[in-house]
Amino acid sequence: MIRVAFWIDFPIEYSGGLNYIKNLLYAISLVNNGRIEPYVFVGAKLNDSDAKEFAAMATVVRTPLLERKNWQWFCNRLLVKSIGSQVLVKRELKKWSIRVVSHAALVSGLGPPLRVISWLPDFQFLHLPSFFPGLDVDQEIRRIRQFVADADAIILSSNSAYDDFRSIAPQACVARACVLPFVSQPDTRLSSGDDDAVRRDSVERKYGFAGKYLYLPNQFWVHKNHWLVFKAVAELKLRGVEVLVICTGNLNDYRLRGTGYVDSLKHFIAQKSLEKNLLILGLIPYEDVLFLMRNCIAVINPSRFEGWSSTVEEAKSIGKRLLLSNICVHLEQNPPKAQYFDPDDVAGLSALMADAWNSPQVADETARREAESSLHERTLAYGESYVKLVGEVVTRIIDRGKAA
Repeated sequence: MIRVAFWIDFPIEYSGGLNYIKNLLYAISLVNNGRIEPYVFVGAKLNDSDAKEFAAMATVVRTPLLERKNWQWFCNRLLVKSIGSQVLVKRELKKWSIRVVSHAALVSGLGPPLRVISWLPDFQFLHLPSFFPGLDVDQEIRRIRQFVADADAIILSSNSAYDDFRSIAPQACVARACVLPFVSQPDTRLSSGDDDAVRRDSVERKYGFAGKYLYLPNQFWVHKNHWLVFKAVAELKLRGVEVLVICTGNLNDYRLRGTGYVDSLKHFIAQKSLEKNLLILGLIPYEDVLFLMRNCIAVINPSRFEGWSSTVEEAKSIGKRLLLSNICVHLEQNPPKAQYFDPDDVAGLSALMADAWNSPQVADETARREAESSLHERTLAYGESYVKLVGEVVTRIIDRGKAA
């Protein structure tokens, strides 16, 4: 059995990253058959709910090396930046007999006997550099090259990301890269059931709305393009079409703090008298996200860029209608019930929204069953691909040992 460490050194506010690891662990659990033994290394600030979910599928290890601003965390960062040493990380991993380190954002080049599987979600900075104020693009490319130089494998979540990686990475690194799109696992036990009517009443009272709605479950990061949806809602209102769009997600864009982005969206709502048409809820419990997704008319993702959209994957996994920007990754994800629009086309989106709003609301049980069947097959393939990759990485370790 191969012990694999998922070293969670990205900010815990990155809920997409946490959900990614949970989805991967679940896929592994379906196909593993004792081939790998997953460990999740986290800091003290990870909440108990997330830790409990991880613990159902892996051994959870809390370490001060992952507690940001802790003195041991500082020591580790200082050693890395000053002399390139990750001796503290290696010592922690050795205590648990780890053989492979997977999906770390900062750990690389650990050297034998440890092996590293790196994950690069996307290369948004190449396409939308204006959304990264202060970032030196050339310097970031050099950082990525250095990060993957000693990786035994590099996972990319889409073919689009692979093409970007191939454009900036040395051929030796590209040869170790593979495309492994993740598969989301919306927990239907939390989002549906015999008491749906009671649950719906509870959710409506909790969040202050009633009746049908469109759903936009994206972080409030500027590239997620909420402005397009807000302008489409305003246009529909002028035409006498009163829709409701519910928006959930993190209200803080770490790149543009202090710019008043969300405040400007709220000001637009007040200015255009859209209080009954646009509801911003911010971060809400995941079970409520799933309930809102399952019971909406359609899910909207107007994003200008994605690595591999979890919003699209979750909706795809339950057979939900989707209104999507026509960016390359959305087209690559290719959900069966999707309609596409240009991310700058207010009129195009408003037409799709009006059509969805005015369509008869009939439960499509066939689509739901097909989605559930496809989800199971895709999850098995995802888990098997990852477990196979770990085996290949370890095999290369054994071969190198023999050659030595």
